[in-house]
Amino acid sequence: MSELKSAKLFQGLPDSEVRSVEKQMKIVKHPAGHEIVVRGEGGVGFMVITDGTVTVKTGQGKTRKLGPGDSFGEMALLDNEGRSATITADSDVTLATIPEWNFKPFLKEHPEVAYRLLQTLSRRIRQAEAD
Repeated sequence: MSELKSAKLFQGLPDSEVRSVEKQMKIVKHPAGHEIVVRGEGGVGFMVITDGTVTVKTGQGKTRKLGPGDSFGEMALLDNEGRSATITADSDVTLATIPEWNFKPFLKEHPEVAYRLLQTLSRRIRQAEAD
């Protein structure tokens, strides 16, 4: 699963940390056109795209594309409010996932990843406020 090293969230982490992260992730594949997550539904995992592209559509109708190295799914796991957007596979997509029940222990075990996740959330908020 060496694709994780290129994921934005894990870039620059020591190899030993990336290997530890990889051990906790499972690979999931979705065909083109599949709704991977649906806005308002509960979260079942945090996902990192290792191959393919997806479209994110918010409740306000805004869309953006995500591709290899991008991640999604953390908000619903952090606040238990359900998914904030619908994410649909544009192509066949491969995801490295951490299930909901492992997410908080995972963040405790990998504080650098938790910090980077906070940076990602901060960028998303700034982008949303600028739009």
